[in-house]
Amino acid sequence: MSLSSSSPQNISLQKPSNLPPELPPIDDYGQPLPQLLIEPRACQAGWGLSWLMKAYLLFKDQFLLWIGIGLVYFILLILGSIIPFVSFFFSFITFVFIGGIVMGAHAQAIGRELRFDHLFAAFSTHLLPLVILFMLYLVAIFAVIIPLGVISAIFIGLIGGFSDISSNGDIGGGLAIVLLLIFLIAVLAIIPIVMTIWFAPALVVLHDIEPVKAMKMSLRGCMKNIAPFVIFGLIGPIVMIVVAVFTLGLGLFALLPIGMITYYTSYRDVWTDQPLSVE
Repeated sequence: MSLSSSSPQNISLQKPSNLPPELPPIDDYGQPLPQLLIEPRACQAGWGLSWLMKAYLLFKDQFLLWIGIGLVYFILLILGSIIPFVSFFFSFITFVFIGGIVMGAHAQAIGRELRFDHLFAAFSTHLLPLVILFMLYLVAIFAVIIPLGVISAIFIGLIGGFSDISSNGDIGGGLAIVLLLIFLIAVLAIIPIVMTIWFAPALVVLHDIEPVKAMKMSLRGCMKNIAPFVIFGLIGPIVMIVVAVFTLGLGLFALLPIGMITYYTSYRDVWTDQPLSVE
């Protein structure tokens, strides 16, 4: 088949309304910024390890600043969990801190300045949607835990009643099996809930997506990437244990920010047109 030798037609960059075209945003060097995909990318299984490696590289480039951010966040977590009344309200702003850390990682990844106050940046930009996101997450957790708690109490009561009228030594073993099954069911039920909030803070703070839609998108992204998440879930705890043991616990001050940065590195691979793992 021969190609036409005629000159290509001119393509207008103007909209029919004579408004300028909506060009993608660019960074300080004129390069296009990462754009949100319509559908999540199905990543290779090995990219689960890459999420940790890319997070480590971002951490290494600004390690003192990231350690400072991680240390302050850790102190806030401790204070927020031990001070009466404060602990209840502090839990509601957990995702706000995560959103700020994601914003900081994004700024660094696109060549802009990482600042310490990125830890608090989402308070002024996305406080309400991130609090709503946490409340929805909390409601979903309660929707799983409360029914399972009621079922557990019923089974424990029934087995306890049987034990009063029976001398069979298998009653204790039966109770242990029932509780183990309930625990496994709870874990399996909570995993999808965790999936709904994994990418959600990044989608909220970086794309202004409303909480419910962000949770649906997060679940879709996780479901499409079960294999890399399995690798990530297996390698992550091993790395944490090894680093903690060989550094006498001091390495945790590095692992905390690295772990938080993985929210961003995994989001970049799954939900943007510029995945980090192919670089």
